Amino acid sequence: MQRFYNTIFFFVVLLSAHCAIASEGDCIEKNIAVYQWGVRHYAAMPASLSVPPGDTLDACIKLTGIGTKPLEITPKHYDLSVNGGPFTTGKTLQIFDNDVLRIKLLAPAKHNDHKVTRLEFFETDKTMRRDVLRIAWQVQTDNSNTLPTTWYVGSDKRFTQVSQVLAKVRSGDTIVLNKAEVFEPFEIKFVSGSKEHPITLTSNAESANERPIISGGVPRFGWAVGLRSSHFWVVENIVIQDAAVCFRNESHGTVLKQVLIKGCHIGVMGTDYNAGSLTIAHSEITESGGREAGKKWGHPIYVASDPHTFPQAQLVLAHNFIHDNQGNNVKSRYEKSLIHNNWIEAGNDNQARYVLELIGYDGHYDFTGQEYVVQNNFLIHNRYGLGSRVGGDGKGPSRGSVSFKNNLFIIGSGFSFPLIRTFQGLGELNVLNNSVAYTGETAPITFVQDELNNTDWVKGKAKISVIGNTVNQSVTLLTTLERSSKADQSLVEIEKNRNLEPLQLSRDILNSNRPIPKEYVGDIGLN
Repeated sequence: MQRFYNTIFFFVVLLSAHCAIASEGDCIEKNIAVYQWGVRHYAAMPASLSVPPGDTLDACIKLTGIGTKPLEITPKHYDLSVNGGPFTTGKTLQIFDNDVLRIKLLAPAKHNDHKVTRLEFFETDKTMRRDVLRIAWQVQTDNSNTLPTTWYVGSDKRFTQVSQVLAKVRSGDTIVLNKAEVFEPFEIKFVSGSKEHPITLTSNAESANERPIISGGVPRFGWAVGLRSSHFWVVENIVIQDAAVCFRNESHGTVLKQVLIKGCHIGVMGTDYNAGSLTIAHSEITESGGREAGKKWGHPIYVASDPHTFPQAQLVLAHNFIHDNQGNNVKSRYEKSLIHNNWIEAGNDNQARYVLELIGYDGHYDFTGQEYVVQNNFLIHNRYGLGSRVGGDGKGPSRGSVSFKNNLFIIGSGFSFPLIRTFQGLGELNVLNNSVAYTGETAPITFVQDELNNTDWVKGKAKISVIGNTVNQSVTLLTTLERSSKADQSLVEIEKNRNLEPLQLSRDILNSNRPIPKEYVGDIGLN
């Protein structure tokens, strides 16, 4: 009898284990349906960072949108289970719509090692434009097998350039540059800290004009500082200048603090693939952006995140001084963006474009929508600027929400464009408790210009709230260009806005609040 109960217990345990493997509770779902022209949506597994060397990793993915004809996959260097079946490798399997795949693999055996495993799915539908879909899984082992070290770099030190010390740097280490010296550009590749113990690149400068300078671009790519699969870095108290790209972020957990960026075609670039969270704080970005003959537009801040490799990644811009640039001061394609307490000032020549451009992914459909919050900023509009654009730039619509809250919109002489313009596609727009002020004459202006058809809104009709703003009689709160007056306006709210006498700001008052160029940037707030 005891043997009978033991047998029953064994089968119960086996069944429970089988169900656990097949469970979708811990699975991510990826829609890989055809996007356009026989090409499927891009997909990737979330990156696994700071993994113990040699660890066994387990991940689950449910694939939808496959279509009527299956995909085929032959696992190599990893084990694969389909719908709770046995794990296998080296055997070709057919994958159908809504199948649940569980992957097991070993992390690299060494510290600070990087491995990319690609799941290769081959099409059986010969009408597809591409015959293979690759879903990558990035794994990086931890870099914390030694005690933190401080590395000194300068003309009188053992290491005279940053590139010379990178191979030795570990999690929690600090690189200190000599003040008032100029350093060569460099690329940081596969050198990561951790969330708890980031790697810091700083200087011993005690005043802003002593900060060391990293100048020029690396061969081939042209960036002054490049972070590539090098996660959790803090870069502070330096100057980066005179390159095609001053700072290129293709990593996660990156922080820039008290950095002066100037004289670059693109000041800060965040890549569409492999870029995660980025914070820029108390920094100055100037004399960057624009367009030269035969080249694409450059922008002071042009950033994106990879929503597959680093889901929920966020751009944080806080207490920055962004001024005297060309192109769009801030152009963001991040999944989430928080832009608060900044001084963002449009350029003063005919290459000045948007103060903010908050848009969708470049050429990729966003299923869930992006989230942008803009609050407590000084937004200065000069004659040549174009206000702010939200939704898309013609390449990819944002299907999420954009909120402007508690900002001061400052209008200079000759500015005549809408302060906020919708374009291409959006979920909702909220314009709440902002104020409009002038440094020159008061002229008619539009606060929000909606250029979307009903079908461009996620809900099939405009969802706009313009509430609690302080304006004057010259400001038209909302205009629509594409919808007729008979269109459904049930989700449009315009209420509790205050019409007062125009608020005039003298140049003296404006300049007293303006940060000082080339100095450290302190806290910026609306007082």
